[in-house]
Amino acid sequence: MEVISFEFLRKILNEERKSQNLTKLPDNFYENVKVYLEEKRKAVRERKDEIELRNIERIVENIFNLRERKIVNFAIMSVRAGVQPSNLTEDEKIFFNRLVEILKERRTLVEKIKSNEEKKELEILVVFKQDFPAFVGIDGQTYGPFKKGDIAKLPEENRKMLVAKGVVEEFKVEK
Repeated sequence: MEVISFEFLRKILNEERKSQNLTKLPDNFYENVKVYLEEKRKAVRERKDEIELRNIERIVENIFNLRERKIVNFAIMSVRAGVQPSNLTEDEKIFFNRLVEILKERRTLVEKIKSNEEKKELEILVVFKQDFPAFVGIDGQTYGPFKKGDIAKLPEENRKMLVAKGVVEEFKVEK
């Protein structure tokens, strides 16, 4: 096991910055860092100790942020293309799996919306089964007169009424 130190944390940060993948962290890395920071906080005696502590905290935060960003990107790639990250800590695995679940739910929602949009792309037309005189539709426009076999697009309420009376038959076409 690697002992946590300022130099070791800088080394981890540099490796994390250089790699697109997650770097391998020692077992219990975050727990060991927490203990290390607690010890450093207790040992603060002078101004230089405070500065060193702030630098260590900044390095730890940068490591965390870099890894978090990579995990989010891997979760997106996992949902889209099945790409799986390596070198996740146990906590990061939980985070990654939750992100993947959320992204899959979101993708399912988007697919449902898309399929509804595709349905909306269909236009409902009618074919007249008999001759029918001109009439004023619910929208105030005049429709007709129609001959048997004529095809028309009518307002929904008028279309439903004519279907119910057996005057027309509906069919759907893509816009």
